[in-house]
Amino acid sequence: MRVQVQPFIKGNISAFVASFGVDTADLLMFDYCQSLGEVYTGFIDGEFCCCWGLIPPSWLSQQAYLWMWAPEPIRHQFLFIRHSQIQVQRMLERFDTIVGHTKTTSRSAQKWLHWLGAEFHPYTKDILSFEIKRSANG
Repeated sequence: MRVQVQPFIKGNISAFVASFGVDTADLLMFDYCQSLGEVYTGFIDGEFCCCWGLIPPSWLSQQAYLWMWAPEPIRHQFLFIRHSQIQVQRMLERFDTIVGHTKTTSRSAQKWLHWLGAEFHPYTKDILSFEIKRSANG
């Protein structure tokens, strides 16, 4: 299987919708998030797998907000998890801490985040916050 990670191409929304069937509203969100930070797309054997990004609160920050969007269900889960771990390690080379939120009802997202090293904290009744920290020896 061939895994490909590439930056989301800003302004290429119509081509992305036509090629991968992603909702236009979601693509507008990807485009907006790219103006705040960075956005990437992942493909396995040429098939769109997911889109994710990092949004630091400032250029000086040692922390960034991680978000991810993927169609359900994610195919090739073992490969997806392994490459997610690689990408998070790259993120932690640049930032001390990666933070974000997930729904309390999304067990698959929580399991995935746990495999990435996330620690969870209550945020609201329906939302958990998480953080992934660079290891002391990394």
